[in-house]
Amino acid sequence: MAVWLITGSSRGIGRAIAEVVLEAGHRAILTARNPALVADLLARYAGQAIALPLDVRERSQAFWIVETAIERGFTPNVLVNNAGYGLVGALEELSAESILRQVETNLLGVVWMCRAVIPHLRAQGGGFIFNVSSIAGYYGFKGTSLYNATKFAVTGLSEALAQELSGWGIYVANVAPGPYRTDWAGSSLEKSQALATLDPQSPYYELNAAMAQRYAAMDRQQPGDPTQIGRVLLDCVEKGWAPMHIILGDEARETWERYEPLRVFPQLQFVGHGRNEVKRPSEGTMRR
Repeated sequence: MAVWLITGSSRGIGRAIAEVVLEAGHRAILTARNPALVADLLARYAGQAIALPLDVRERSQAFWIVETAIERGFTPNVLVNNAGYGLVGALEELSAESILRQVETNLLGVVWMCRAVIPHLRAQGGGFIFNVSSIAGYYGFKGTSLYNATKFAVTGLSEALAQELSGWGIYVANVAPGPYRTDWAGSSLEKSQALATLDPQSPYYELNAAMAQRYAAMDRQQPGDPTQIGRVLLDCVEKGWAPMHIILGDEARETWERYEPLRVFPQLQFVGHGRNEVKRPSEGTMRR
């Protein structure tokens, strides 16, 4: 049975994955800022799991987690980089602190955990890294620019890392869910001040009002069951293979199919070495 290291395992997708793999008899290293939140899983699956505190923004903690787990007899061969959250609001209205926190959590947290685990996967002759991105890691949407930026980065990181590590039998998969029933749109969601307060003086008031309504309606009403994500990842590990990209949920596929014709690429132009201009398309053919 595999040993799974799951970040952000106290709630949402991370907890759902933990429950699925433990129920299947696998072992797990459960990490969260507050490990007490997974105490019930430790009791239910006695001997199968350990819980350790982790803030993925702290590089040193990533390495400490892995070394401590190994010392306790849990050498990971599956890493699930799940810890992350949404940040929404117009780019102009996001605070510098919120921007930095989003990048440190959603992107650098993935980087530090990969760096900590990869040497051990190479030493074992293989393993899995599942980086939880999003359908928002393939398509940009107004009002989620920073979240899009971090998830696009995770997608690119995963694709490159899969190529770097293929020679050691390490599968790296970019896991891109659509809307699944978690608190992503509720208590986990960080909003710009103008969005949170619906400031009528904001130049983005109409966008903010639409997003506030959308996320309030979405919270915990998303169609996807997060345990399905756990079952899919478990299937990969038990089959000994994973695709480079796993896009999850009917809504994510619908989004993909709706935007795919634009993906090559909205308003893209190739400019060769001998040309010093771009060509403006006619109004009838211009797409935004």
